Amino acid sequence: MQTKRQIHELVDRLPESETGAAARYLEFLLAQNEAPIDPEMLQRIDAARAQQGAGIPHAEILREFGA
Repeated sequence: MQTKRQIHELVDRLPESETGAAARYLEFLLAQNEAPIDPEMLQRIDAARAQQGAGIPHAEILREFGA
């Protein structure tokens, strides 16, 4: 198991170009602990998934927006 010290050392070794991605991932992990999804929200998500339409074919999107 990693200790916070080991994680700090890994962060210190990151190239500057990767610090943004690392920060976003750490924020994502923290948000998972801070804001659990309540049962009502899970029901709303399930209801929305059940109502999904057929979607739009990829070729139609390309025709409409040009590619």
